[in-house]
Amino acid sequence: MAMINSTKAPMSYRRKVILGCVLLSCSMICILMTIIFLYVSNTANKRVEEIRADYRLIAARRDDRVELLTDQVAVIQHKLDAIPDRIADKTVIKVKEVVTESEVPAGKSGQKP
Repeated sequence: MAMINSTKAPMSYRRKVILGCVLLSCSMICILMTIIFLYVSNTANKRVEEIRADYRLIAARRDDRVELLTDQVAVIQHKLDAIPDRIADKTVIKVKEVVTESEVPAGKSGQKP
């Protein structure tokens, strides 16, 4: 018969089981951490989307407010642009009145001598 010469000491069955349990535990921890990471990531993504939706709503309100203020500024600017024209018209009318009043007394004083 053949004789088996093994210089290597065989690993005991108990050591193999312990090593297998350690490796299995490590892979279970990795799987558990992956599941936790995916859950947290999904929850964070939902929260980020909620925050983005809130900011979109705020930006829409701000844009509406800016549009309203822009319209108000345009109306006020139009009124301000019209003021110099009215003042100029009033000034011309006053100057004409003063000139007319100045001409009338000068004409009367010329008739007395």
